[in-house]
Amino acid sequence: MNHRKVINQANDPRPEGTFEYGPPDLRRMRVGRYRLMYEITDTTLTIVVILIGRLG
Repeated sequence: MNHRKVINQANDPRPEGTFEYGPPDLRRMRVGRYRLMYEITDTTLTIVVILIGRLG
């Protein structure tokens, strides 16, 4: 998995290539063969990784 792409989420939690998954603060993105789901809390600048699942 490309850890740098995940770490960069702290600087830009809603970059191009991520998608809402229900509520606007629940996002999903693909990182290589994995799908990362995370929740954003703007008031405290927190990103909580909910699930990392392997695709295919």
